[in-house]
Amino acid sequence: MTALNDILTTIRERAPHEDGVNLKIGEEILRDPASVVDVSIKSFANRIGVSEPSVIRYCRSIGCDGFKEFKKYLTQSLVLEQKFSRPDTPSDADEGGGDERFSRLSGSVAAALRSVSETDHFDRIDAVAKALMGSQTIAAFGLGGSSAVLAMEAQNRLFRLGLHVIAHQDSYMQRMTAATLKKGDTILIISSTGQPATLVDAARIGQTYGATCAVMAPAGSPLARISDLLVPIELATNIPYHQPNPVRYAQMFMLDCIADRIALMIGKPAMETLRRVSSAVSPQQPYLPTGD
Repeated sequence: MTALNDILTTIRERAPHEDGVNLKIGEEILRDPASVVDVSIKSFANRIGVSEPSVIRYCRSIGCDGFKEFKKYLTQSLVLEQKFSRPDTPSDADEGGGDERFSRLSGSVAAALRSVSETDHFDRIDAVAKALMGSQTIAAFGLGGSSAVLAMEAQNRLFRLGLHVIAHQDSYMQRMTAATLKKGDTILIISSTGQPATLVDAARIGQTYGATCAVMAPAGSPLARISDLLVPIELATNIPYHQPNPVRYAQMFMLDCIADRIALMIGKPAMETLRRVSSAVSPQQPYLPTGD
């Protein structure tokens, strides 16, 4: 099956097995793929001396409806190609095992934390904390990598305060769980991009039945636009492809801030629950932080 958004890889893999007109077309595309993006099918066909129907047949053979759609996916593939073809030249400190690698990583983490260490964020945290504290049920949702893990972490942090929290990473379970919610319940969604349509669907389902939707996602994203309560966290865009995106540190920090505010708002009942949690694990560990 052709991965259309990585169509250059498909063309390269097919090239050794092509012949005749298809070989000629494929070689011309690979010779200078960027030059193909802005030309008409007529110009492209004339350039290499083939017919326009031959170009269309080639495009269809790799999964596109025609030359126009082929150029769309070629453009996407070129963006991907450029992103991953940039050379990462290590500095002397990198080669010698020095500190530059760590300062680069720690610097990006510090920048992520600074981006959410603002008064406005803490006002929003208070609003989310109040909603969660007053909820009969909290459904924590996330998809993919760090966001899914942090949804589980939300459950880990909040159940210790005596709150009823369920976390799901599966989109079907998220939709079904959202359908069981009602007024007085809250959906907590953590998303690095705020884009997944399945999370938007789950949020809307829960809201239909009266649940409040609290979101950690970039401002202006689809999830942010439908949220009742938003903690805006922007995805870093200038991170090298091989480096994990530091947005998860900002997400974790905001989650810790929310848990801290809830604990202080609940007061003695939360302390009693935490005491019970500590006593339950104390035979195994002389000291175990109640958040870990």
